[in-house]
Amino acid sequence: MKSNAVKMIFTIEILDKHAIVFLRELEKLKIIRISSKQEKNANNRAVKKEFKATRLDTRGFKFNREEANER
Repeated sequence: MKSNAVKMIFTIEILDKHAIVFLRELEKLKIIRISSKQEKNANNRAVKKEFKATRLDTRGFKFNREEANER
């Protein structure tokens, strides 16, 4: 007996943990088939972050522990 199933392929981005649980249940019922290929997305690339530091002149500064503890 031949099935009337139509093969359609979709790419779905799962945004919620509950959605994948639901899809796994449909797979158990043999309604859908899940193949978990994860493609590298351009958005997943590491974003280069720029760090700007500030330079302070601390010459002549003496740390006073007692004064710091009072605060």
